[in-house]
Amino acid sequence: MNEKTLDLQAISNIFKDHKAEPLFKLRRFAVLALLTEKNGELCFVLNKRAMGVRQPGDICFPGGHHECGERLEQTALRETEEELGIPQNAITVLGKSDYMLTIYGGVIQPFLGYVCYEVMRCSCPNAQEVAEIFTVPISYFMETPPEIHDMVWEAVGPDTFPYHRIEGGKDYPFAKSRIPELFYEYKSHTIWGFTAQVIQNIIDLLNEK
Repeated sequence: MNEKTLDLQAISNIFKDHKAEPLFKLRRFAVLALLTEKNGELCFVLNKRAMGVRQPGDICFPGGHHECGERLEQTALRETEEELGIPQNAITVLGKSDYMLTIYGGVIQPFLGYVCYEVMRCSCPNAQEVAEIFTVPISYFMETPPEIHDMVWEAVGPDTFPYHRIEGGKDYPFAKSRIPELFYEYKSHTIWGFTAQVIQNIIDLLNEK
């Protein structure tokens, strides 16, 4: 369509049934907040990332990048088997919690799942990705409020950024984003960041219901 044939009706025809999408293409991720029952108590299954991977030493749920042709639920199950060695058919998917939009241009969907403790205990995690697997009772998070520490993110342009084309240049009032970071301390483990946010969201939903 060229400019000469563009009229109000043509614009209406284009936009009236348009399905809105994010202006920037989002990368899609999925994680599995895995539950098991240990000594008669429901627990989260968490893992400590190996030192040779991105974000080494962090406590997290299994998960990763969505691959073409699979549903996000399948992403969460596949990554759990690849990282923790737990067969996908041994996991019961219970549902999903709220998703997160990240400042890095991604959307992360957490799912909840359950695995028998004996299956989890006998699993063989991928040593290149996982240093340790451990459990934390859900009751700990229900009884222990997280520490909250704000982190501020601000725009920083490279030297080649054309500040001279903006009114105010480098003094332009770029928006800053203040994000509350949650911290839990469980025994020798610090649980923070996205994992803590997912856990807190699950606890909040449990308390609401």
